[in-house]
Amino acid sequence: MPEPITLATVAALFKASTGAAEGTAALSGASVVKEIAGGFAAGSELASACGVGKATMAFVEALKMEAPSVAEKMLGRAQASGTEFASAMGKRTTTEVGRTTLPRRTEKASRGTRAFDPVRWLDWKPKSGDVIGPQTIAERFRPLRVVDNLVPYVKNLGQRDEGFRQDFERRMLQWREAKTSADRDAALQQLRKTTAGKLGESITNDGFKPFFEKLEVQRKVETPDGNSFVDGRLTGAKNPVILGRGHGVSEGGNLSLEVKTGQPVYLKSEMRHITERQVPGHLTLGDRSLVVVSRDVYAMGGERAARDTVSAAGSHVMALLPEKSVMDEALMRVIRERMERA
Repeated sequence: MPEPITLATVAALFKASTGAAEGTAALSGASVVKEIAGGFAAGSELASACGVGKATMAFVEALKMEAPSVAEKMLGRAQASGTEFASAMGKRTTTEVGRTTLPRRTEKASRGTRAFDPVRWLDWKPKSGDVIGPQTIAERFRPLRVVDNLVPYVKNLGQRDEGFRQDFERRMLQWREAKTSADRDAALQQLRKTTAGKLGESITNDGFKPFFEKLEVQRKVETPDGNSFVDGRLTGAKNPVILGRGHGVSEGGNLSLEVKTGQPVYLKSEMRHITERQVPGHLTLGDRSLVVVSRDVYAMGGERAARDTVSAAGSHVMALLPEKSVMDEALMRVIRERMERA
């Protein structure tokens, strides 16, 4: 008679899955989720076939529901350990930008697939009546994790967003006129600080816009602790939107966004400002609140505690944006292309 499914069985499955993830930093989020969910599904089928009790079946079903969150945590671990493994083997899995090097999991567009079309991506619309869950939102943002896809997005953004275009051209002129390494470093720092920040806000607003009727940017809000600005305020949800467990927007509801992109140390330093200023501004408007960050958050110390703090303040964190190094690289590629043509 087959052995019953126990905590030890699940622990062994988790350990094996973790080992696989840590040994392969290039696994995509979708594949990890699929593998883990598949493992739990197999456990459910085995339990059913063996005729185990209802309590065991309920236990396995609960684990199946937790598969995506388990996989997300494993991805962060895979990113870090995969980099360490590559480093030990004498290979590079980092992107250097200025004087800072950030480890990251390299994502590349699949060969033989159609080139990314930013206009097509912007024009996408959800089906009427569909409930938009975290998986749909993650897939919406996934293409822009790849620098080769982000480059045409940056070019398109410069054509339709006058503010971004002017800022980008200022950085390009500053870079072109730089005469010393110190001048170039100053230009790069401005690009990384200001232009990349605007890019992150645009990706976030464009990513969520199809789910809502209207978008308002940089809305000023007065709170008891001072003024706050909302990076993106989306009104009139076309579909029910589930952002996380117990957190979502009903059809017709509104969502206020706070966007943060940067290295782990920067993201950690911003958490207090987010919870004490930005989230209260969202709630003052009567909106649901969401904090969107770059995937650098997975390498941030105290990530779980920070997420819990934001949740306690009335918001939710989603790591939907590319790593900061990917955004910096995309901006520099566009600058180099234009300078070569000039």
